[in-house]
Amino acid sequence: MDNLGDAIKIMFAKHFIDVGACPQCGARLYVPKPRPDIGGTCPTCGYIDSNKHVKRTDEDWTLEARKNDQINYFTSNSILPSLNMMSNQFGNMKMTPELNNVVGVAKGIAGRMAKPNHRVIHSLFSGASGRGKTHTAISIINEVWRLTNYQYKFIFIDYPLFVSMQQQAINDREAQKLLDRVMNQVRKGADCVVIDDLGTEPQMANDWNSSKFNEIMRYREDKDVIITTNLAAESIAGKYNDQTMSRLRKFAKGNFIKFEENIPDYRRAM
Repeated sequence: MDNLGDAIKIMFAKHFIDVGACPQCGARLYVPKPRPDIGGTCPTCGYIDSNKHVKRTDEDWTLEARKNDQINYFTSNSILPSLNMMSNQFGNMKMTPELNNVVGVAKGIAGRMAKPNHRVIHSLFSGASGRGKTHTAISIINEVWRLTNYQYKFIFIDYPLFVSMQQQAINDREAQKLLDRVMNQVRKGADCVVIDDLGTEPQMANDWNSSKFNEIMRYREDKDVIITTNLAAESIAGKYNDQTMSRLRKFAKGNFIKFEENIPDYRRAM
């Protein structure tokens, strides 16, 4: 036995059965061995399968397979600080009167994004930290999946983590493979790319962070993208470049959401 993690896995396997992938975050569902008839529970995000005893049709199984495919694609090609965040939905936002308008606009974006052959959406969520920008962006992902029966490919890039991984990739082949895979999907695979926390990334000496965001926007000029940032819109051009901001504005009309200062700090409210 190599380490404590292996010991925990062995002990866990004595008492629980793996019953498949979690439809909410892509981790594994488990049931206690004495009760294999009950719905599985996901220890990662807390999802509970309450439909264990419901007879499923061929359409149900097709949807389940499609859901698993999309979640696997998402988790394999995204850079996430935690899978727990994927439980975020409009339904579990801690609503305040100040967020009502934000949620209304965000639901409208999700509804348009879910329509076949829709006009390209470039959405920018701007505002101070802790105002619910990331929760809103992930809620759009889950809502579009729901509306399209999981026929839409998303990837999520935590931009500060993305930039930090570039430093790691200098001496880590697996990190470099992940970065290459992510950029390949940004270029030609994903239907929508969510870039989270733009502007808070560490500043690298070679300006890799700025050039990489400019590259992403070249690839996404005519494809859907959602960006969350603490920067004011006018500051993005100064930090990156005017051409990148021009690409972002191309399909931004009606898709910009400013998270005003009067919105309570979302993290404290939780």
